[in-house]
Amino acid sequence: MNKNRLVMILLFSLTAVLLTSCSGAGVTNSWAGVMAADDFVYFSNGAAVYALHSDSGNTAWQYPEKANAKRLFYAEPAVAGEQLIVVDYANTMASLNAKTGAETWLFEGANGRYVDSPLILDNMIIAPNTDYSLYAVDLSGRLVWKFETGHSLWAKPVTDGESLYFTSMDKNLYAVDAASGMLIWQKDLHSSSVARPMLDDGIIYVGNLEGKLFAFDSSDGSLLWEQQLGGGIWSAPLIHEDKLYIGDQTGRISILTSADGKVEQYIETESAILGTGVLLDNGVAFGTEEGSLVVIGFDGARLWTRSFDGNLYSNLQKQGDHLLLSLTQGEKPLLAVDLNGNEIWNFSDKK
Repeated sequence: MNKNRLVMILLFSLTAVLLTSCSGAGVTNSWAGVMAADDFVYFSNGAAVYALHSDSGNTAWQYPEKANAKRLFYAEPAVAGEQLIVVDYANTMASLNAKTGAETWLFEGANGRYVDSPLILDNMIIAPNTDYSLYAVDLSGRLVWKFETGHSLWAKPVTDGESLYFTSMDKNLYAVDAASGMLIWQKDLHSSSVARPMLDDGIIYVGNLEGKLFAFDSSDGSLLWEQQLGGGIWSAPLIHEDKLYIGDQTGRISILTSADGKVEQYIETESAILGTGVLLDNGVAFGTEEGSLVVIGFDGARLWTRSFDGNLYSNLQKQGDHLLLSLTQGEKPLLAVDLNGNEIWNFSDKK
């Protein structure tokens, strides 16, 4: 699948749920987000956010209680103490009681859509928005600062506790002071980026839509290395014992040496990998556009593959001995499977 087609799928699949949200149809068209915390799984799926019991998938609560087709939720929720922070496509950030779903405040200061999840840093919520701005909001919903870039922000930042690092569709990687929002440095990525950065031991790893993976020194933004991969990069790499594992738009999984970016091995899956994978005890799992869960060993050997109904575009999540799979265009929008890919429970908004 080419880059332009994938961009259009992202834009239009996020709004296609408008056609089904009020009808109660079971097949989800949205690119949903899932996050696990304590005894709950929080699932943003189009017109509603659900809190599910992690052992059964049964619904604990739904927000809002009555679906509103104008408020569409796609980003993973974020936990800030007893608050659950959810963002939507109607330019709104909401704080909910994480146990009951009761709304405590709304922040409506943004002018664009929230595509990705906010970052929680101490007493602040850091949220990227398509109005070209990064917003810092306190835990009472008051704006602390905002930082403007040259284009839309689609990806969640990372932080070392003092600085924030994030990408923009204006082709830059930014570092800003977390307390004040002041620019520290910015670096050219040569192409638009919708990928979350990954920060490890003072090094930022980030990819662009032309398939190039970069490593920068977080202190001053100096480029350490860059490597061309098979296709557009939509997600953050994973790291294990000085090796990077990342999938790309062509369906290739690349294993690179983190120190110099040298590609040690390619594994072809023949289906686009857009979401971030997840580390397991014995390897790495990735989801593909065709709905396959592919698990490779740390040495690149294929361990197993399991196919599911729908497309695995979203980031994989691990909770204990469960993997959480959010499936687009599937009869079961959310699956919990064991570490061999066997279904434990499923959630459908028809329940």
